[in-house]
Amino acid sequence: MPGMDGLAFLKALAALQPDCVRVVLSGQTDLDALVRMINETHIYRFIPKPWSAYFLKSSVAQGIAFRQANLENRRLAKMLRDNGIELPAGAINPVDQILVMDSDVNSANALARTLTQHSRLDDVFREVQEEVHARVPRLNPGSISVQISNSPLYGLRMADDLSFSCVIANYDLQGMDGAQFLVNFSEKQPECATILISDTANMEGIVIALDLAHIHAYIAKPWTDFELRAVVAQALARQRLQAENRILAKMCKARDIGAAD
Repeated sequence: MPGMDGLAFLKALAALQPDCVRVVLSGQTDLDALVRMINETHIYRFIPKPWSAYFLKSSVAQGIAFRQANLENRRLAKMLRDNGIELPAGAINPVDQILVMDSDVNSANALARTLTQHSRLDDVFREVQEEVHARVPRLNPGSISVQISNSPLYGLRMADDLSFSCVIANYDLQGMDGAQFLVNFSEKQPECATILISDTANMEGIVIALDLAHIHAYIAKPWTDFELRAVVAQALARQRLQAENRILAKMCKARDIGAAD
């Protein structure tokens, strides 16, 4: 677009209207630009050209419904918080369950260690953020539990028995690729944050994961420890806030208060 590329526009729009659902239509976006749109502006959907009218309309309708649901939950939750009513004890598990899915067990274990071990670099980063008064979510190893699996089918069975806050999948899996695994997992647990990791994923795979599993981020291998922890911390913070708002909104509706005019 004249005077500003698509990524710069999305960043500016996100700063001005963070609740606006961002759908990208493009026939020229490269893989790097798509990844930056996902990670830096959290686009809702990417639709490559040429698109069908039905898919475009349904995508916009789903995006609007998603936005309206989030705004309504936030409005009702705010009403309770403003009146000093908080979440009842035990409403949300204080420990976030994270699932790491990778056919390479050594790689899965390395990722799990990165998430659960504290680093001096975390302290340095926190000090820098405090100096500039920035609020950045931090990963607390004591409040997470990491499960690993090298079998997509077993990972999907785990979703039937345990509620996860975040699932991280490598693109290269045995039996199905990571994008399809995240899609299948999201059908079982739609509120779970999803992250795709890979050094081989193509644009088609990332678009599928974005459009159908609404991935929070894509991380290219090899990752840096700080980048991985920062992305997961942000995903967990966002997931927890949305979960709290959903519960408070249900409490508000149960008391028959807060109905929109």
